[in-house]
Amino acid sequence: MAALAYLLPPLTGLLAYSLGRDRRVRFHGLQAVAFGFLWPVTIYGGSLAGPIGTRVIFALGALIWIGLLVATALGRDPRLPGGRRLRSLSRG
Repeated sequence: MAALAYLLPPLTGLLAYSLGRDRRVRFHGLQAVAFGFLWPVTIYGGSLAGPIGTRVIFALGALIWIGLLVATALGRDPRLPGGRRLRSLSRG
């Protein structure tokens, strides 16, 4: 279920966070929600640099998204910067 949090972030992340019973699933749910909001914001910010900046940021975000999805499916727990703070929020 942790890997499914990244399928359609932030929607599936929100589902994983609210329905997840263990800490790992809840953490990845929160991280997917954060990533799902930050990626479009950075794409918008990159549009200020022109179409090349937008494409570069989109491509980097896509690589991070696929990396998170695959690594989590393989049982690893990749963390984005700020992930430690999300880890403490996922307890409960």
